[in-house]
Amino acid sequence: MTAGGGGIDSQPRELYARAQATRERSRDLAAQLGAVQRNNAEVLRRIQAARDRAEQVHKLWLAAHSNPDPLRFSAYARLQARLASMPVIEQAKGILMTQCGWSEDQAFDALRRLSQRENIKVRDLAAKVVATTAQAASAPPHSRDRLQSGVAAQDRAKRA
Repeated sequence: MTAGGGGIDSQPRELYARAQATRERSRDLAAQLGAVQRNNAEVLRRIQAARDRAEQVHKLWLAAHSNPDPLRFSAYARLQARLASMPVIEQAKGILMTQCGWSEDQAFDALRRLSQRENIKVRDLAAKVVATTAQAASAPPHSRDRLQSGVAAQDRAKRA
C-alpha cells in the first residue's frame, strides 16, 4: 500500500500517535490530580487546626466561667429561681399595698419601675423591701413611728 494514501501503513502510526497523546494527557491529569489531592490535604489540615483552636477557646471560656450563672443556660433553672423569688415579691407587694394603700397592680408597677430606675432586679428589690420592713418591725416603737411617718410623707409627696 502507499504511504501517502492513508492506507494500512498509516493506521499503526496514527494509533501510535493517538496512544502517545493519550499517555501525555494521562500524565497531565495525574499531575493535576496530585495537586488537587495535596490542596485538599492542606485544606483538611487547616480545618482540623481550626477545630482544635475552637476547642481550646471553648475550654478556656469554660475555665473562665467555671461558675456560670445557671439561670442563663437552663429554662428549668430559670423556672426554679422564679418560683423561689415569687414569695418574696408577693410579700413586698403586700407590704406596699398595706403601707401605701395601692392595688396589687400598682404595688408591682412601683416595684418594677424602681427596679428599672435603680437597675436592680425586682427580686432583689423585693428582698430589700421585706428586709427593711422586718427590721423596722423589730425596732423599738419610737423608731417604728418615725419610719411610718417617713413612709406617709413619701406617699403624700407621690400623690401631690
